[in-house]
Amino acid sequence: MEADAIVNMLEPLREPTAVHWWPLAPGWWVLAALILTLAGYGLRRLWLFHLRAAPLRAARRAFADIEATSEANAEQAAALGQLQRRLAIAVAGRKACAGLTGQAWADFLNSLSRSKNAYFDGRLAELNYLPSISPQDCNDALDATRRWLSDLERPL
Repeated sequence: MEADAIVNMLEPLREPTAVHWWPLAPGWWVLAALILTLAGYGLRRLWLFHLRAAPLRAARRAFADIEATSEANAEQAAALGQLQRRLAIAVAGRKACAGLTGQAWADFLNSLSRSKNAYFDGRLAELNYLPSISPQDCNDALDATRRWLSDLERPL
């Protein structure tokens, strides 16, 4: 027999079946679990950051409302004092700051800022307790609170 006849007697070569992508190899399962874990951790951190910044966002909205009132008076200064007190309690807790007054309160407010600038003094901290104040004192309190809130814009 000739070689060509022998080769023609052979069955044709079969191609192997394609390797399916499913089920995945164990390494892919580990990688998928790692990616899901990291994504969950990142989302949780983002959510906690959002929750921690909520008091500051609310304080900035309230400050814009206070600032929108046209005249500087004792009522505006009282609203500023309440805003400062609410934000300080939300950030540091009631035990840390609820009983502070005067210079101790001003020092506590200044300690909350990231740059440790002295925005408040004892006079500005006590404005909300006075029955009448000058427009200049109220404007000073507005300016100090504005600068203080802008310094608190960084994550708490």
